[in-house]
Amino acid sequence: MPVKFINLTREKFLDSYTQIARFTNLERFIEILKTSEFTFINPSKWTDPFERFFLEREYIIEDKKLTLPAKGRVYSVCFSSTISSDAFWKVYAPKEDGVRLLIDSEKLLTNFLDLIRDANVYVGKVNYQITKEFYKISFDTDLLIEEIEKKEIGEQQIQLLLKKRKSFLYEDEIRIIVVPKKTQKNKQVYKLPTDIRNFTDSYTLDPRLGKNQASLLKEYFSQYFLFKVSHSNLYSDLKRNPIILKKTKSQTMFRTKTKGST
Repeated sequence: MPVKFINLTREKFLDSYTQIARFTNLERFIEILKTSEFTFINPSKWTDPFERFFLEREYIIEDKKLTLPAKGRVYSVCFSSTISSDAFWKVYAPKEDGVRLLIDSEKLLTNFLDLIRDANVYVGKVNYQITKEFYKISFDTDLLIEEIEKKEIGEQQIQLLLKKRKSFLYEDEIRIIVVPKKTQKNKQVYKLPTDIRNFTDSYTLDPRLGKNQASLLKEYFSQYFLFKVSHSNLYSDLKRNPIILKKTKSQTMFRTKTKGST
């Protein structure tokens, strides 16, 4: 089954999102490199309860209480078109040990997603809504009811996993959602074999890391994984030159008059 796109087309994805960013921490990054596995997370582990809202609800159809077929059976990974953001470092690396991966979108598709055969793959653009509109289902619910009654996972349920509040609009998020064809033993994560170097362009270390620590990490990745990493300069462009203040003519005149009147 080819990759399906929701809220955008394949062409739009490649044209508008030539590069997307993925933020993680050092431990997970090194694990990805050592195991050559890419990990998708069960949405039940998302921290924002609004994003889990539709998965955790009961659905009443003709007096029958049903659950969403996608619950416990879908896995996701999130990317952003926002390349530089102080918020991302703090959210994804609270221990100040983050790594930002820049993903080449075309290579991500051709070298990884297009090759997946054990799961159905969706690439979706997140739909941002104000909170009071978040709970509404804006599309035709007939198809959603059909999916629920047949206990099948389809595009209508994936749409519900692409809703987010407007408070996060700055992220401009793209989500990749996979639906494994076989039941998973570990329902919290889903791993697929791949070498991320086949679709990553660059790797940037957390700006909060000290220079010495960053230097050691640069040497480590160069020696053991044969690629270069950079150190974010988000906080390092602070100029320490003295600030020169000059009195304006009006200030000088004011002070002269004040002095003469005392």
